[in-house]
Amino acid sequence: MKLSDGLFVLPVKDPNTHDLELLRRSQAGDAGAFDELIRRLTPRLFRIIRRMASDAAEAEALVQETWVRAWRGLSRWRGDGEPIAWLAAIAVNQARDRWRKKAPIDFADLGERAVNLQDDAAGPEETAESHEALVKLARGVAGLRPEQRAAIALRYEAGLTYDQVAAAMGIPMNTVRTHLHRAKAALREWMEAGDVGLDG
Repeated sequence: MKLSDGLFVLPVKDPNTHDLELLRRSQAGDAGAFDELIRRLTPRLFRIIRRMASDAAEAEALVQETWVRAWRGLSRWRGDGEPIAWLAAIAVNQARDRWRKKAPIDFADLGERAVNLQDDAAGPEETAESHEALVKLARGVAGLRPEQRAAIALRYEAGLTYDQVAAAMGIPMNTVRTHLHRAKAALREWMEAGDVGLDG
């Protein structure tokens, strides 16, 4: 499976094996189980990281480094929680390192999102309005604080629960709620300022 120009993942071998079991087997020294975990979780991990990276190439580098750090840190995994949440925590730490070293990174690739969100039945005017709203929303998200962008990516892109987001970011759940509340309020205000609607 091709995730981007430079990142490929082989098909999952055994879809009936649970991710948690694969991670436990990996921790016990089963390299094949870790390979299977990589096959299974890389597409989801890429989507999460892509929302925190400036472009697909940076996301690919972060995905690869996340897996390297996960392999090296297997002995430190405590055996609780979903593997994707543990991997997301590693990825968030790497993204934070990059935020400290450079200017804030873009939240999303507008080209990807525009393709994914377009309604095939929409006419030219509706398509233009939808693209305009998408561009405006992406600019608004890019202007959020890094921790708010990370919370949004983990909650809405990764689909993690509030508890899992809190664990991944290493912060209390109330802080996650605060980040998400403030981010959504800022985005709503940003969108309304240009008379562009924001659902939910």
